[in-house]
Amino acid sequence: MGVSVEGGKGRGKSMGVDLNLVPFIDFLSCLIAFLMMTAVMTEIHSIAVEQNVSPPDPNTPPPDPPPPPPLTIHVEADALFVCRKVEEGTRIPKVGEDYNWDKLEELLVKDHEALPAEDMAVINTDDGVHYEYMAHALDLTRKIGYTKTALSGGPPSLTPDMPAAPAGGTP
Repeated sequence: MGVSVEGGKGRGKSMGVDLNLVPFIDFLSCLIAFLMMTAVMTEIHSIAVEQNVSPPDPNTPPPDPPPPPPLTIHVEADALFVCRKVEEGTRIPKVGEDYNWDKLEELLVKDHEALPAEDMAVINTDDGVHYEYMAHALDLTRKIGYTKTALSGGPPSLTPDMPAAPAGGTP
């Protein structure tokens, strides 16, 4: 589709120009479709909010206490660190060249008996710790009954004030 424009009825040459309107029509149809979709999206994303400011209802029960932090097992180069809160954590040093897996299992059993509803465990490892040690800790958590496990690296636990592991080589 095109439009022919005639011109030059004076002294000069005749200027015949054919304008191709197909790209312009394509552009307009895309623009209209885009604007229609944007209008629909704007309508979907708007939420009517009412803000009521009133005193708290004395008959409302207090909120439930927040759940305890997940059990964290940090596999360090020279020890295992087990905690729910960093301040209450237990460091299990290596026995010879291997980690003390029996002591870890004992702590996991005690924790699981104290909080049987909690099924989340976080396993952190230092850089350079062999994968088999992380897998062994994972196997122990599953054996004890922690069905949800998060594997992580870097600083242990979810709290930023965790004591840093000593720099060292791999076991």
